Amino acid sequence: MVSMRGTAAILCAPLLALTLAACSDASPTPPPQAARSSTTVSDGPSPRPPALAPGEQATVTYCNGQKARIIEPPHAAGPAPAAIYVHGGSWVSGNDQSGGFLISTIGPDLAAKGFVVVSLDYRLGPARQWPDQIEDVKCAVRFLRANANALNVDPQEIGAWGQSAGGHLVALLGSAGPAAGWDVGPYSGESSQVQAVVDMAGPSDLLTLGDQGESLVVQESFLSLIGGVPADRLAATLKAASPVNWVAPGDPPFLLVHSTDDEIVYPQQSQELAWDLAANGVPHQLLMVRDGGHELDNPGENPGQAEIVADVEGFFIRTLVLHQPIASG
Repeated sequence: MVSMRGTAAILCAPLLALTLAACSDASPTPPPQAARSSTTVSDGPSPRPPALAPGEQATVTYCNGQKARIIEPPHAAGPAPAAIYVHGGSWVSGNDQSGGFLISTIGPDLAAKGFVVVSLDYRLGPARQWPDQIEDVKCAVRFLRANANALNVDPQEIGAWGQSAGGHLVALLGSAGPAAGWDVGPYSGESSQVQAVVDMAGPSDLLTLGDQGESLVVQESFLSLIGGVPADRLAATLKAASPVNWVAPGDPPFLLVHSTDDEIVYPQQSQELAWDLAANGVPHQLLMVRDGGHELDNPGENPGQAEIVADVEGFFIRTLVLHQPIASG
């Protein structure tokens, strides 16, 4: 394990001419209230989805008018573990099928191995401001639990994987509990906690994300979601939206996957999160992909796509099916 606490301190640099003084080890910070879009979305439950048969696929509305594509395993004999995919796109683009092999291969493979696979849309910025995005993803987990019988989901065995902005959102699923204030809307009687997380090239610390090149574009994309936050509250808002702010003992196991040459979300983001997980005794593994790029799909990368797919699937099988401990490293 590479200690990133010193690196994080170095990287905590001025952002858009502001001195961000919140690179500290303080207790988790609740999210400041940002200006919200004026569009009104019903907080009521979505229509109950139809009961799905083994091997069936369906697109359902889960929360806030958002869609989820569900693939049932072909030979389910009872409640099955579920794996939720959350797409990337800098929080402002993409859909439930974005991500290349990360969804087109991993999703069907997990279904073939007995998982209910759920691929989400969520409200996109900048039209929809933060925290709409994480509120949707958390609501999706509650929706699955509320409709577990119809969807053949084991409510005690739900994992999530995502890349880039999707990695950021699933990392928050695993780390930020009700105290974060994002469990709003329907299905309030259900938990949004997941039992396993695969974060692939996701930003973990928005304060140290980067202030130059392509990483600055990602930073500015998130800033577009919180445009109504006063300058003197920007640092606190970014800190509150960062997974490293919420990591605590008892969080579910994490698999972190990042490329050594990622220039969009620097690999230090996953290394810093790994450091915080280790410091809190959270089981985790850090897989560094040499020369894989941000999308983890470069020719000649090591490990290659097939190995990455096998690692993700193996992680979910160990954590959600076999309940084997994860050796951190």
